[in-house]
Amino acid sequence: MKTGVHHLGLATLDLDRTIEFWTTKLDCKVAWCDVIEPAGGGKIKHAFMDTGDGTLIAFMAPEKVPGIPEEWATDINSAQNLPGAFYHFAFHCDDAAALEAKRKTLIERGVDVTPVVDHEWCRSIYFRDPNGLLLEYCATSRPFNEADKEMKHHDQPGVMTANPEDQKQVMKMLMGPAPKPRHAPV
Repeated sequence: MKTGVHHLGLATLDLDRTIEFWTTKLDCKVAWCDVIEPAGGGKIKHAFMDTGDGTLIAFMAPEKVPGIPEEWATDINSAQNLPGAFYHFAFHCDDAAALEAKRKTLIERGVDVTPVVDHEWCRSIYFRDPNGLLLEYCATSRPFNEADKEMKHHDQPGVMTANPEDQKQVMKMLMGPAPKPRHAPV
């Protein structure tokens, strides 16, 4: 029996903008869409995005549903008063070359993406979707070992990037607040 993540369920204020980003910037495909009509009124648009390996990311966008606010923090972290890195979603990249290619594509598509970050056991790039969600592409760079399982400070190369300006950009993306998402008129 296959196990693993089937889908993640997230919320958005602007489903059209979210679908546009996930399909044109991240090459996801729309797998399923429906409209839920709660008994109390309003509607909830619901879309599942296929990330390419069968894993799905679902977004729900309520419109005029009694008891659901018109606006909220869609990035998750700011609602919890946490830095931007705590709740985030990482997608698999096969290797460092694929990660560099993904970064180049995102830049060409107008996405604000960090330089490659060296975490010692993996390499990552970070960026945000229109909801302020922190997203990551990550390539594992070596097998795990027994020492990796110990809860301790693990020495990582320097400050994760060699260039001090790159380090500022990375820290702003990871630890700064998410930008406020634009709300679609309903």
